[in-house]
Amino acid sequence: MSFFPSPPCPHSSGQQTILPLEKALAALLACVRPTEQTLRLPLLEADGRVNAADIFASLPQPPFDRAQVDGYALHSDDIAHARPDSPVTLPVSQYLYAGGGSGAPLPRGQAARITTGAMMPPGADCVMWQEDTTTDGSRVTVRHRLTPGRNCRPCGHDVAVGQPLTRRGDVLHSGTLGLLAGQGHTHVHVFDKPTASMLTTGDELCPPGRPLSEGGIYNISGTLLGVRLQNMGARILRMETSADCYDSLRQHVEAMLEHSRLIITTGGVSFGPRDLISRLAEDLAARRGGRLLFRGLHMKPGAMTLGAAIGDSVLLGLSGNPVAAAAAFGLLAGPVIRKMSGRAQFGLKRLRGVMLNDFGSCRKDARRLIMARLEGTEVFMRPENGGIGQPALRDDYNCFVDIPAGCPPLRRGMAVDVILA
Repeated sequence: MSFFPSPPCPHSSGQQTILPLEKALAALLACVRPTEQTLRLPLLEADGRVNAADIFASLPQPPFDRAQVDGYALHSDDIAHARPDSPVTLPVSQYLYAGGGSGAPLPRGQAARITTGAMMPPGADCVMWQEDTTTDGSRVTVRHRLTPGRNCRPCGHDVAVGQPLTRRGDVLHSGTLGLLAGQGHTHVHVFDKPTASMLTTGDELCPPGRPLSEGGIYNISGTLLGVRLQNMGARILRMETSADCYDSLRQHVEAMLEHSRLIITTGGVSFGPRDLISRLAEDLAARRGGRLLFRGLHMKPGAMTLGAAIGDSVLLGLSGNPVAAAAAFGLLAGPVIRKMSGRAQFGLKRLRGVMLNDFGSCRKDARRLIMARLEGTEVFMRPENGGIGQPALRDDYNCFVDIPAGCPPLRRGMAVDVILA
């Protein structure tokens, strides 16, 4: 698995700046400042959040020598010659249980009844499984030997004092949060979620729940991308729709710029008379500081995509076609949000996969990035039909297959380049 290189951010602000995906992403990321705002959350509310500070262990784990099974704590030398036809019988001198302390030092030639999680008595160096013994209550009989350290875990085996538990920029999940709880923490400092707003554009768009007018369509992209924005870790402040009118678009975007670090628009990014987003982005960048970074991508779907830096915010203008919008969104918005969130690793990740089925829809004139499902190293791509039933609008894709221009049809068993979504 590798990260894409980060080529220099382009300085051209012309409307015709069309870039490969990698350069477009680098241009966007060069304009992104990670958040410095933090908040303190209970551990149970911190899953999936980004850690804001290095945290080191102040306690060893386990904090004492601990039994790993129910049975009898012993000196391994006392049973070195035990075997089924010549067992060793030892008196049981004490009973130790989890939370009950370490008990007295264990003399040679004696055993201590012990439960899982209990402190090992000083001197004992192994634990015989209960099921491998017989006992009358006061004595225990052992029929095979154990090596020192068997079935017990020494103090600090899992975590040593001073060991890093989580670093600034790490994404917190249950395992790490459990480690923090094991150190006595109840809360953790995390970075605040980046703020985002979304504007879907088009005279034809109708909000779900209202009757469709003649020539109208329901707004798919608002829900599709809004949910994915939240899943990527953004906090959505505004979700709005505008007609194809410059003044209306400007009012919406200017209001979003007041509090949103990322603004997503859909529609209005082609070259028609009612495609106004590129003009708006250039006007706002000139007034507020910034520039139009690119006006298109050398890839399909998603060729009609623009990116702009406006003040402290980034605007990502996507196609009005939900399939093209979802493709460009998955490849560009994710890394931007991850960097804004303070994550240490935010770029796209590339690996190799093996085709699980044939896929014959390739093009000679354009690089294609097709949504697919990756399981282990196996890649499944559904046949395309050009409509909303494509994988872009399904929930089971998790990667893009990178198909160079001029690539022959893909066949089962072929190795392919994969970009994780």
